Amino acid sequence: MADFNDDIDLCMDCCLDYYGDPIVFLPAESEAKYKMVGILDEAVNVLDTSGEVPVETPMPVLSVKLSDFDALGIRRPIQHDQFVVKGNLYTVTRQPEDGWSESRIVLYCEGKYAG
Repeated sequence: MADFNDDIDLCMDCCLDYYGDPIVFLPAESEAKYKMVGILDEAVNVLDTSGEVPVETPMPVLSVKLSDFDALGIRRPIQHDQFVVKGNLYTVTRQPEDGWSESRIVLYCEGKYAG
């Protein structure tokens, strides 16, 4: 699977170079700030199956390259972490699924970032 991860990283590099925006990762348990690049899609239809009836809701989703976290020597995002993208503060709404090279993280927009 290492070759697959390397191939996906190369694809993600191209996508991040073209579509990416500077982002800041803010882990929930610390005051640390980590700069990287991500792709924010502000209205992805996300399916919530936690209730009796599945509900589809448009939510922001951030695509990040997981090896960026590894290269910085930090853990990968989890629920309640935050990101700053395009001047807005976003909170990770649920535990991201394990991915091979890319993660698509469902977010909630908290509003303008004041920090």
